[in-house]
Amino acid sequence: MVIAGVSSDRGKWSNIMFRRLLDGPFDGELIAVNPARSEVEGQPCYASLRDVPGEVDYVQLLVAREHTVDAVRDCVARKVPVVHVLSSGFGEVSGEGPGLQSALVEALAGGASALIGPNSLGLYSAGHGLCFSDGCHFDPGPVTFISQSGALCTDVLAQGQIRGVKFSKVLSVGNCADLDWPDYVRYCRHDPETGIAVFYIESTSNGRALYEELKRLARNKPVLVLKGGQTPAGAQAVVSHTGRMTGEHDVWQAMMRQAGVIELTGLNDLLVTLQAWSSAELQPRNRSGDGVMVIGCGGGVSVLISDALVVAGLSVARLGPGTLSALKQLEPAAKVFGGIDNPIEMPVDRLFTDPAKLARLIETSAADPEVGMVLLHLNLIAFSDLFGDDNLTHLEAVCAAIRDVAGCVAKPLTVVLRNGDCGQTTGTLYRSALTSLGSQAGLDVFSDLEPALAWLGRVRTFTGCRS
Repeated sequence: MVIAGVSSDRGKWSNIMFRRLLDGPFDGELIAVNPARSEVEGQPCYASLRDVPGEVDYVQLLVAREHTVDAVRDCVARKVPVVHVLSSGFGEVSGEGPGLQSALVEALAGGASALIGPNSLGLYSAGHGLCFSDGCHFDPGPVTFISQSGALCTDVLAQGQIRGVKFSKVLSVGNCADLDWPDYVRYCRHDPETGIAVFYIESTSNGRALYEELKRLARNKPVLVLKGGQTPAGAQAVVSHTGRMTGEHDVWQAMMRQAGVIELTGLNDLLVTLQAWSSAELQPRNRSGDGVMVIGCGGGVSVLISDALVVAGLSVARLGPGTLSALKQLEPAAKVFGGIDNPIEMPVDRLFTDPAKLARLIETSAADPEVGMVLLHLNLIAFSDLFGDDNLTHLEAVCAAIRDVAGCVAKPLTVVLRNGDCGQTTGTLYRSALTSLGSQAGLDVFSDLEPALAWLGRVRTFTGCRS
């Protein structure tokens, strides 16, 4: 791999990128090109790509835009298969920019090189230890994310990994001067490492070809699309971002619907949907019921959750007589607080004092054939008030019980930890439970109801529950 335009200034982006690869797990040979330097970071530096010995399979160009066309010509002469132009100042800006971008494409003529970009951030590859950002891990996974926004690549990779999502590749494609969306979609169809394909698309030069490729891909793999430029203001921002027109959003929506892809509404929806898909992959398909079992403390909150489920197009599962009888045996005093049904709404001392009983309540209710998913909600303020100085120890016992039962119910389970932002004590409890249930057990944990409901809806889509 060659990085052309590497600076010796440690404050420059090109040097940061070079050092990140040198110090990271990148498994290939890394070569620097800069006509003003003979070495960079202790590595030999070549004046031109034409001087680099041996075969070159991938080049990242970070040279000044006025030198980029010549650098692309050098890549074509060296028969480099993939040229990735990270430099900006092309079709996304006025003046000389559009003409320089056209010259980039013209420089490819007669050769076998393909060009990604310009105006790109780079590439994350778990398998090869490539990345454009600090702080990420390289545990491989099935998710491929391709985006016209480089900043969004950073956000999705960082926030996704925090939520337990594992990526195969994250690719920033910028202005799509040469390779365009039909090419990237086709790549995902043939790539065996891509289990689910996620795209952030602002515009394309060939809508018909994109539609056909999305349709082919969606026959074999889940496809998620977040479309940028849905409003007039957003569409105008796209012009200044990549220099291309976005088209009418209602046309895009119709195209995505007919192609069989899932349209995303924003970054949070993208991340929640990836979490839901990862969880759904571990569950059996075509269960008999898709109702939600709600368990938690606080009757009013449970009522509001029940209403919100219906508004979100979900349903509260109707438990059978056998399940209700078994639940009453687990909590004989249930009649004191209005009986036991779905939702199970019990005072915090009843529900969380005995973690083993909580686990049995979850397991028993989840076994009902009408229950497809389980939502457990916990009021951290009430929890801290009840258990005082011993709240962290008792919370870990509760989390351990939830972890154990989650592996037994064979149905998606999510936890909402309410009020974690209401002070130092609840914040500490939230972080502890998030680590215990999320990082250690792989459960999807939320601080608010809204993303939990979105998660439930996406899980239902992916698991094929009846509607």
